[in-house]
Amino acid sequence: AEGVDEDAIIETSEVIRDQRKYYEQFESQIKGFQPTVQIHKLPGGAMGSSLEQASKGGFLDKMPDILHKELPRVQKELGNFWSVTPGSQILWTTAVSNVLGGERYGNPSGDLRNLLLGKYGPFPFYQPDSWIYEKVFGSDYQKVLEEEGGQDQIDDMDLGQERYALAQEIGREPTDEQLVLYLQHPKDAVDFFKFEEEFGKSYVLSPEIFFKQGGFEIGERISFRDHEGKEHLVEIGPSPVSDTGETNVYLTVDHHPSVFNFTAPRETVTEGEQNALTKEEIMDLAKAGEIRSLLNATVVEVSVDEGQEVMKGDRVAIVEAMKMQTPIICEISGIVTSIFVKTGDVLKVGSKIITIDHEVED
Repeated sequence: AEGVDEDAIIETSEVIRDQRKYYEQFESQIKGFQPTVQIHKLPGGAMGSSLEQASKGGFLDKMPDILHKELPRVQKELGNFWSVTPGSQILWTTAVSNVLGGERYGNPSGDLRNLLLGKYGPFPFYQPDSWIYEKVFGSDYQKVLEEEGGQDQIDDMDLGQERYALAQEIGREPTDEQLVLYLQHPKDAVDFFKFEEEFGKSYVLSPEIFFKQGGFEIGERISFRDHEGKEHLVEIGPSPVSDTGETNVYLTVDHHPSVFNFTAPRETVTEGEQNALTKEEIMDLAKAGEIRSLLNATVVEVSVDEGQEVMKGDRVAIVEAMKMQTPIICEISGIVTSIFVKTGDVLKVGSKIITIDHEVED
């Protein structure tokens, strides 16, 4: 390409090539040609992330059924559209839900609902069959389509308001670069900025050090050059843990002794996780006013407040799993009595989200 410094690109490539081995734990298991792509039709990025999600979710053994049987079936049922973003994610999460949940289209994601409502535009070839609409929206699906169907008018974003919201999240005035990252990935950007605020810039350490597996030995010396070319030497000291759970990490950084204190987050196990509630049990609890998570997910939004009156069918929260957002819908009318989560919380199947006092008549 005209104007591109090819020598600089080659030099950069040679530097990066030596660092690639430190990223192996994050790379896709798919390398080289995969003839099965003609069956499942997932693009490269979606294929890699699907394997990662299956590994973390503990359902790698289900992948043959998902990729070779359910995905092609779902694609045909949902209009046989091109499998590109967000379509590839919708097809993938629907196929996973169908296989793992045991009831096809029994736990539709918010994005699947939006697809069927036409929020992403009309289907290019043909509409899905009516039984799918009924499964997702209920017996009154035609009324839902009339009232909610079609593309929404998206208003222009107020950048000043978004900048203010980000400032409230991180406690300081954001830079333009931070604002751009926030606009693209609101939750992940805030988490990243807070990480840097607490632990410093991650790019100071080379990948060889930052991603080292197994920790460091006492007395081990680490020498490296930072992004500005300055040499550093770090010597690893002991890391005793106090009775309160605080870890004191002793390091000698550039010949200056330093102590870094931190407390590792404690994992809590909820009643639902201990008892391994089934989907049916979770649905029964929801009808009694106790809303729990049906999947491993992250809370994106809590849409209600304690003491607020809600009606059956109202959205009370939004969670995100496998890059897809799913609204949490209340099954009864009543008053919100307790909220157990906040934005950013990680949920397990069975984790409590909200309780509703259903004394209010439907």
